[in-house]
Amino acid sequence: MAENLDVFDFRLTDDEMTRIAGLDTGRSHIFDHHDPEKVTWLGGVRFDT
Repeated sequence: MAENLDVFDFRLTDDEMTRIAGLDTGRSHIFDHHDPEKVTWLGGVRFDT
């Protein structure tokens, strides 16, 4: 369990950070949060059934 709690025991290089930043496209590939119809639909979805 101690190993699982120690999540800050690594470092990323500048190159790795640049590559990770390049993954952000600025939009969702699954759900368009700017589409009013999709937002309304999601607001009506029930996950408890």
